[in-house]
Amino acid sequence: MIELRLLRQFIAVAEERHVRRAAERLGMAQPPLSTAMKRLEDVIGAALFDRSRRRVALTPAGTALLEEARRTLAQAEHAVAVARQAGQGLTGLLRITFVGSAMFERLPPVLKALRERHPGLALDLREATTMRQLDELRGGRGDLGFVIPPLPDSDGLEQRPAWAEPMVAAVPADHRLAGSSRIDLADLADEPFVMFPQGEGPGFHAAILEACAKAGFVPRIAQSAHQMHAIVSLVAAGFGVSLVPASLRRLRPHGVRYLSLAGRAPQARIAAVWRRGDRSPALLQALSLLREEMAAPT
Repeated sequence: MIELRLLRQFIAVAEERHVRRAAERLGMAQPPLSTAMKRLEDVIGAALFDRSRRRVALTPAGTALLEEARRTLAQAEHAVAVARQAGQGLTGLLRITFVGSAMFERLPPVLKALRERHPGLALDLREATTMRQLDELRGGRGDLGFVIPPLPDSDGLEQRPAWAEPMVAAVPADHRLAGSSRIDLADLADEPFVMFPQGEGPGFHAAILEACAKAGFVPRIAQSAHQMHAIVSLVAAGFGVSLVPASLRRLRPHGVRYLSLAGRAPQARIAAVWRRGDRSPALLQALSLLREEMAAPT
């Protein structure tokens, strides 16, 4: 097998058409370079240079080798670059899951920045409830999740707070409070609620129950739905009212009004979660970028 170093030296001589200039270009003495070219010819079994002229000229064998040598070196450099990028998390596949509300405001800029900074990294994006995401992570079917804390069981997982936003009330457009810009949560004490099921989103479910308890009532749950857009659609259809993250104001189906809550509004929190001990380069790159994006002013 021919060493890549010999091919690199051969290319320099072939392009310079002069052994001394090639040696200067390579930062080496002329005699060792001449010896290396003779060794290369011995390995190939054919003359590569016509030395009968003042300038070094390529023989047909040398001309053929020059093209292949350039291709071989380019491929070797590409292989090194690909391996280096993979080691730095710049290529490969990152499987990201998220609760639906994460995509309404804060997560899209993170994903956009991740794609722009690491275009060789393929992203597999899937919406899933918090509990489904935990199962995906533990089962090795996901790499990074965006869930609603607190987690009922964090065994085998690591988590980091990502962001938080206030909740707002979602009411039907013909509701008695629909014309208000701000209400007290206690104003909804007698209303039927559309809620995220406790078994799929225990953190969000618990946050609403706690907020209602502080307002002096226990919500009467009339209907459950597994996605935020489904909750809003059911509110529009008159099934009840709900508390949703404020970013859902971007989702404006006909028949819904979003009302701010007076006082200290309950918070909808999102946390990033991943398998404990996972230090894959792609995951570390994503977590680093998430930290940067969350520190940037909104």
